[in-house]
Amino acid sequence: MKLILIVSDTFRRDHLGTYGNKWIHTPNLDRLAAVSSVFEYAHIGSFPTLPNRRDMFLGRGDKGVPFNRWKGIDPDEVTLAERLSEKKIPSMMITDTANSVTRGMNHYKGFTAWYCNRGQEGDPWWLDDEVPLDVPVPPELIRYPLERWHQVLMNRSQRRVETDWFAPGTFQLAINWLTRNRKRKDFFLYIDTFDPHEPWDPPQHYVDLYDPGYRGRLFEAPTYGVRRELGLTNRELKQLRARYAGEVTMVDAAVGRLLAALGNLNIYDETMIVFTTDHGAYFDYPGDNGLICKPIVLGADGRIMSAGRPPKKPLRYYPNFPGVCRIPLMVHLPGQTKAQRIRAITQPWDLTPTVLEAFGLKAPREFLGQSLLPLIRGKQRKIRDVAVLGSAANHAQAMTGKWLYAVWRGQREPVLYDMRADRLLRRNVLARNPAVVKRLHGAIVKFMRRQGIGEELIEQYR
Repeated sequence: MKLILIVSDTFRRDHLGTYGNKWIHTPNLDRLAAVSSVFEYAHIGSFPTLPNRRDMFLGRGDKGVPFNRWKGIDPDEVTLAERLSEKKIPSMMITDTANSVTRGMNHYKGFTAWYCNRGQEGDPWWLDDEVPLDVPVPPELIRYPLERWHQVLMNRSQRRVETDWFAPGTFQLAINWLTRNRKRKDFFLYIDTFDPHEPWDPPQHYVDLYDPGYRGRLFEAPTYGVRRELGLTNRELKQLRARYAGEVTMVDAAVGRLLAALGNLNIYDETMIVFTTDHGAYFDYPGDNGLICKPIVLGADGRIMSAGRPPKKPLRYYPNFPGVCRIPLMVHLPGQTKAQRIRAITQPWDLTPTVLEAFGLKAPREFLGQSLLPLIRGKQRKIRDVAVLGSAANHAQAMTGKWLYAVWRGQREPVLYDMRADRLLRRNVLARNPAVVKRLHGAIVKFMRRQGIGEELIEQYR
C-alpha cells in the first residue's frame, strides 16, 4: 500500500467547491473529491494545531485531561509511524508546520525520515539586517510581537519563484521524494503544510483573483478578535477574505501538481490519498459571530494575541463555531473512480486506525476512534452519534448535525445552539431543551470516563 496523508492547516471547509463554495477556485481538490469518499460531518477533536497532530499520531487523548495538550510526543507514547515500523513500513514526514518539529517539539517521533521546510510563522530560520521592519497596520492589530513579525519578513525576503512559498515548496519536496521512492511497494508519506494559516501572504496573483487593485491596509496576520472591535472596515474585511482565499487556491494548485506527479510516475492508481485539516478559521461570515481567526477566549477589548500581549481581563469565552470545528475530509482509495458522500460523524482520532488498517494492522483498544474503511466500503453506517471536541484547558463541546452544546470549567454558563433553526448561532436554547442537554452532556462525560478522567475533574465541566 502506498498512502499519502495531507494535512493543510486552517483550511475552512466551506471554501472548497466540493462542500458548496461557488467563488473560490479549488479545481484540483474538487477533482480529487470526485473520485473520493467525501465526509459531510467531519469534526475537529483536540484544538488547535499541535493537539490535533497528537490526535492523529497517537489515536487518543492526553494523560489526565480530556483532550490533547500543546506539546511534543512523550517518550512513552507510541506514534502511528512507530506502529507502522513494526511491519517495516517506511514512513516519511515532509512538513513546513515548524511549530511541531522545532523548539524542542518532536512530532516526527517514529518516522523513518523527516524534513522541515523551515521559516513558517516566524520560525527563526533566516537573519537579514537589510530587511526593514515594515508594519502595515498598527502593531496592536498584528497577532505577533514586533520582533517575531520582523522574523516573518526576513524569512520571506528570499522568495523569488512560487516554490519559495511554503505550501508550493513543501509539495514540491513531496514530489521529489515520490520520484525517488515510487518503486517502493509500501510507504506512508505524511505531508503537512501550514497554509492557509496566517500570515496570509500568497503570491499576489492569487490575491488578485479575488480582490484586484486593493490599496488599503494589509491584514496578513491579524490579531484574533471581534472584527468590529478590531476596527476592520467592510473594505478591509473583503481584502482579508481575499488573501485567505488566495492561500486556499495556492494550496489547491500545489495539490494539483502532486496529483499530476502521481499520474506521471504511474502510481496514482495504487495510492491511497487522504486530505484534511486541523480546523478552520473565522472571517465574520454568517455563523462566525463576528469573529476573526479562531479565538475561543478573548480579552475585555474583544481581542487576544494583540502584538503578543496578554489579554485584558475580564475574559470572554467562546465555543468552537462550525467555521472552525467542521472540517473537510476526503479519502481516495487506490483505483477509485467515483465519489460518494458519507454522513457519518468522524473525527481526527479515526485517521489513526484507518491508516493502520490500510496496512493490515489492528488498532489497539485504547484508541478513541475507529477506521473509516468500513464506512467507505459500506459495511458500517456510523462510528459515533456525537462528536466530542475541545481544548485541554477548560472547554468541551458535543455536536451532532443539528446541535452544538458547549461547556466550560466554571468560566461561563453552558450554551446550546440549534444549528438548523438558527444558522447565525445567536440564540442559546439550553433552557428550552433539557433532554438534549442531558444527552449531549452525557456524551461528554462518557468520552472523559473512557479515558480515565477523574470524577472530580469531570464535575468541573458543568
